[in-house]
Amino acid sequence: MYRFAQPLHEGIILKRRNRFVMDVLLGDTVVACHCPVTGRIGDLVFDGVPCLVSTTNDPRRHTAYTVEAVSIDADGQWIGIHQGRANDFVAHCLDTDALPVFPSPKQVGREQVVGSSRLDFKVDGVYMEVKAPLAELFVTPLSRFERRAVTRPVETERLMRHLETLIATLPETKRAVLLYVFLYDAPVFTGNPNRKQDARIRQMIREAIADGLEMWQVNGELTTEGIRMIRCVETTNHFK
Repeated sequence: MYRFAQPLHEGIILKRRNRFVMDVLLGDTVVACHCPVTGRIGDLVFDGVPCLVSTTNDPRRHTAYTVEAVSIDADGQWIGIHQGRANDFVAHCLDTDALPVFPSPKQVGREQVVGSSRLDFKVDGVYMEVKAPLAELFVTPLSRFERRAVTRPVETERLMRHLETLIATLPETKRAVLLYVFLYDAPVFTGNPNRKQDARIRQMIREAIADGLEMWQVNGELTTEGIRMIRCVETTNHFK
């Protein structure tokens, strides 16, 4: 289990002030919390949504708090929204031989510069990019949570740039991995038909699979203490 430095605190989001800040009720106090996702998180209006918050003593931070997860479904599961935390979870799984895509890695590097871009990991000479999709949440929200009209996600330019970089490594390495990480129990993810240029992304993936691209998915259970692996499965055949 990947453990947080300190247990998370439960609160209620009062509003998402802007892309970067959420106002959260912690106990009897309203605090400004960093929102780790600058884009859309599902189609939710966050007024009244339960959340988990981490704290930091970093003097460089504008706020001492970060919203780590939200809960919106009848099961009450926590949905991790901190995409950087997903990378830390993957790094922990690699360090503890808990990621089946690389069962016993010997050399693990993070933030690898490739051309004019960066890829999240290089494991035993193989590049891996990690994505934690949040533009669509694969749970059914309770009716008390307000939802906006669905709009087309626009965060695909960065995905396409990283995917192109990852694919460009295949002639040399013969293998590359695109790993989707969900910090909740999500179904098999094969893309979002409402996503801008979704058809182009699917085509790029299909063509690259023939050259050695592998698609994998990790689901993790997030609690106040940390993140536990639910499952890690290869999903390449779902993209062919």
